Amino acid sequence: MQRSLARKIDRAVNKTWSADPNSWRAGMVGALLIFPDGAFADAPTWHPGPGFEPCTGYSWLRSNGDGTATAVVGGVGPKERPAFDGGVWTEAEVWTVTADEELLLEVSSLWDKPHRITWMLDEEGAEIHREPYANHPLAAVDAYWDRFERTWGFSPFTLEDGSNPLGDGRRWLLLTAEPGWGNIPDEVDLLRVSSALADIFGAKVRVYSYNRARRDVNGPIRRQGVHGPLAMKPIISALKCLGRL
Repeated sequence: MQRSLARKIDRAVNKTWSADPNSWRAGMVGALLIFPDGAFADAPTWHPGPGFEPCTGYSWLRSNGDGTATAVVGGVGPKERPAFDGGVWTEAEVWTVTADEELLLEVSSLWDKPHRITWMLDEEGAEIHREPYANHPLAAVDAYWDRFERTWGFSPFTLEDGSNPLGDGRRWLLLTAEPGWGNIPDEVDLLRVSSALADIFGAKVRVYSYNRARRDVNGPIRRQGVHGPLAMKPIISALKCLGRL
């Protein structure tokens, strides 16, 4: 597999590198790892129920069909407000808010800054239920992936802009590299890391070249800061500590 993957990465690099190695991001290459259903079988899960669609990793929205909508937001941090029990707010909470759908969408910023759900306290007619995050099933989910990231140097993704371009529930990781830089991981590191993770987790690897018009790598996942070459550094360190690289 590694030889075949190496050829694909080399071809993707050369699509833009050989034309003009001095141009911006020439030679950038992406490796999209698609994990099988059973790769993280021991991971706990939680969902607020039927009809709720994910907005971010910690927020969901359901249209109730009567002009109202319900949002669920986990891990809402302390604000200058009383806590759910009326005391000093010191711990994270889970909020469930039902309100006029248009108002809820305007105020809560569920796809960007879902902690703004606290602004619904100032909106008349909003029904708000708050509970401690520490006692909620979401806390167990969060703790699992925190431990996973500390161990492996990454946490797989399921969402991009509130949806999953690879299918509901599918976990993935996009790694990118750029040749010719001495201080960031390059295509050699990309080969080593993606090959190791594919072997360990049974992931399929798709390789994509850089698209100048798009200013991004090709493929279904948009390159963002979390998918940049520096994202490989903690993975490299973790794999070396585990003796897997």
